[in-house]
Amino acid sequence: MDQFFLDIVQNERPFAWLYQFFLMVLVSMIPFAPIPVIAAFIASNHAFFPGLAINMLGTTLGSFFLFLLSKSLLRHVALKYLTKRQFLTRYLALIEKNGFLAVLLGRIIPVLPSAGINLIAGISNVNLGAFIAATFLGKLPIILAFSLTGHQIAAGNWDTIFIVALYVLALFLIGKKLKRKWSQ
Repeated sequence: MDQFFLDIVQNERPFAWLYQFFLMVLVSMIPFAPIPVIAAFIASNHAFFPGLAINMLGTTLGSFFLFLLSKSLLRHVALKYLTKRQFLTRYLALIEKNGFLAVLLGRIIPVLPSAGINLIAGISNVNLGAFIAATFLGKLPIILAFSLTGHQIAAGNWDTIFIVALYVLALFLIGKKLKRKWSQ
């Protein structure tokens, strides 16, 4: 089983790209999953644009599924998640006010785990079209960065990796500052 999984991730099986796509769908539904590592690894085993497409479409579809699940089956889990953290109630208020913008900013600046955004958006009044558009546009910069990193690691180009790491660090620090501000 371990060898089969490794063959799939390393793109050594027929239709490995399809398995990798479904892996990204599944992983994007799990809070604190190692999406950057998996996205970089998948991208390192493909040409740049196919790797980016697998990562983007997989994470977007996974977000869509968790959004739908939180509207129905996981509503109580989402509410419990929300009530544990004070800054999340402020984020919910922002989503209620402007769902597209809140989801977009939550994706671009990592204030919350992606699964948390999906759960909170699911219990809010944000419509499905706005959620999908904001998710796709908001995930694009970071998934692009992870995919580029994986592709550049495979090519041995460490200069680009350093620049991408600085970009991700800047986003993380901005997100940390926003989270602190919302917690007050």
